[in-house]
Amino acid sequence: MKIHIMNIKNFDLNLLLVFKTLFEERNVTRASKKMGITQPAMSNALNRLRYLVKDDLFIRGPRGMRPTPRANDLSLPIQSALNNLEISLSSINFNPKTTKKLFRISMSDDVAPIILPNLVNFIEKNSPSSSLCIRSEQGNEALKLLDNNEIDFAVGRFETISNRFGYSDLFTEQYVCILRKSHPLAHEKKLSIDQYLSSKHLRVAPMDAPTHPIDRELSQLNFEREISVRIDLITLAPVIIKKTDLILTLPSRTAQRMAKNYDFIITELPIDLEKRKTKMVWHKELTNHPTFDWIKNQILTI
Repeated sequence: MKIHIMNIKNFDLNLLLVFKTLFEERNVTRASKKMGITQPAMSNALNRLRYLVKDDLFIRGPRGMRPTPRANDLSLPIQSALNNLEISLSSINFNPKTTKKLFRISMSDDVAPIILPNLVNFIEKNSPSSSLCIRSEQGNEALKLLDNNEIDFAVGRFETISNRFGYSDLFTEQYVCILRKSHPLAHEKKLSIDQYLSSKHLRVAPMDAPTHPIDRELSQLNFEREISVRIDLITLAPVIIKKTDLILTLPSRTAQRMAKNYDFIITELPIDLEKRKTKMVWHKELTNHPTFDWIKNQILTI
């Protein structure tokens, strides 16, 4: 097998930025605007890349420019090279007051109300030219986005974290129940196992989410609760709880916020559960990066 070694002596490093931007945007027009060049110039740069790499790299499809397997292979090394270059140049020059950085974060919609208001306020005051892009992917989907450099940080609950990522614990919570004030069990400080199992429940989770800790624990005891309604978004939960006798089991911080806003009752679970640990995860390539350390440290203080 013959290995082709590219001579980078005359290689235009701007082409790496072209590749990175196209990989992120999947659209020549958007990529050209993001780089501040014309669309013909972007197309010409892409053609030069294709010639140098001996691959199409991006193929037009119904949803934009789809990266080829070769492009997917190149995305992480190129991002790593650009990150290392940026670290070298920005360690001295980073200034939050003047930087125009887009911070991309994925976080669950139960955690977002806890973190986002203070984070947005902090950025508005301390880095007015920066911006935020918030996504909702969680678990393995969020980790894939980190690998593909589509986000900078992922915030949420992670069962396992590979050693290619760095992470910090943000906070730890107990699981509790919430119910409306007129619920027959609203006077109970702690539900019995019979009360919990005889009630109907609301679960908030995507369809591909892992088994809830309460369901794992109940299964070990040969019990099963009745989940009569399942939804994807926590923002829909208060509307349902307020009009029904469903019980929602959720982390305590979100429960406290919801109880305060909607006058709900919080009760203790009948069994002890593992605590919910919310983590912030990033690719290790962003460790010791002045720009990302700045925003990371702020999130850790919220």
